[in-house]
Amino acid sequence: MDRLCYVLLSTLMLLPAFGCRTWSKEGAELLSHQNDQVTGTTAPRSFHRKRVILDIEFVNSLADDTPESEDSAIAPSLWQWVDETRVDPSVRQNMLQNGIRVGLVNNEEEFRNQLDEHAEERDLVETFLAEASIASDLAHGSQSMPMRLGRRYELPLRQPFEGSHVAMIRKGDELIGKTMQNAQYVLALTSSRGNTPEQIELKLYPEIQHGDTVRKWVSSDTALRIDSRREAWQLECLNLQLDVQEGDLIVLAPTQPLRGLAKHMLAGTGQDNEQQNLILLIRVTQIPTLIEEIQ
Repeated sequence: MDRLCYVLLSTLMLLPAFGCRTWSKEGAELLSHQNDQVTGTTAPRSFHRKRVILDIEFVNSLADDTPESEDSAIAPSLWQWVDETRVDPSVRQNMLQNGIRVGLVNNEEEFRNQLDEHAEERDLVETFLAEASIASDLAHGSQSMPMRLGRRYELPLRQPFEGSHVAMIRKGDELIGKTMQNAQYVLALTSSRGNTPEQIELKLYPEIQHGDTVRKWVSSDTALRIDSRREAWQLECLNLQLDVQEGDLIVLAPTQPLRGLAKHMLAGTGQDNEQQNLILLIRVTQIPTLIEEIQ
């Protein structure tokens, strides 16, 4: 009898211990799972809501030497669906003098249909070579660019030229030239608050970076940091300033036929040594609200 009571008491004492151990393990796993969900979804989403997000698309098309006036008589022009009046008239004139057109798409469906006819058709091998930066001089593919308001970002438009390169830019009646080493055409971007909470002021700065990399001390909000960059020829007469809102699609492309600065900035050699043009599309995907920015 004493032995039976001892066995029963021992069993009763062990049951709470197993119960606590099981609950503790399941509770830890549940908290861990919840933490993973918060880390994987809520935190990045909250972080990215503080940023302006631009979706960048580089479209490579086969070069066409047909003048746009003749082309429009045969088929609808790509620019029929683009509003170029959103650009300051003086800047637009400077752009045209250097072989560049820019505007905001006002009918994306028709624009895309026309763009598909201009875009180059590639097989899988050609696509792989282009994405590996082996066969094309020009930028390609697409990317998403989260931007902090007031911060500078850069988009290389093509591979650098090896050795000496002469660039010519037309400013009014003047023709200005410069010889540079290992020159690379880049588009710098900054954004700031617009006239309304739904808008931002997007600034695009075409420039040519060249020479060797130079390290400089740059002051930031918190401390000094080393900034490594090359010298840059700022093309101020081509600086763009656009008031845009979510969903706006900006297009920047060379004129047809090619002329001026665009011959080097937005054109190059692609697969099979074919001449290609670069069409740059920038979509304003997200603009944070004032509350989201300070959270």
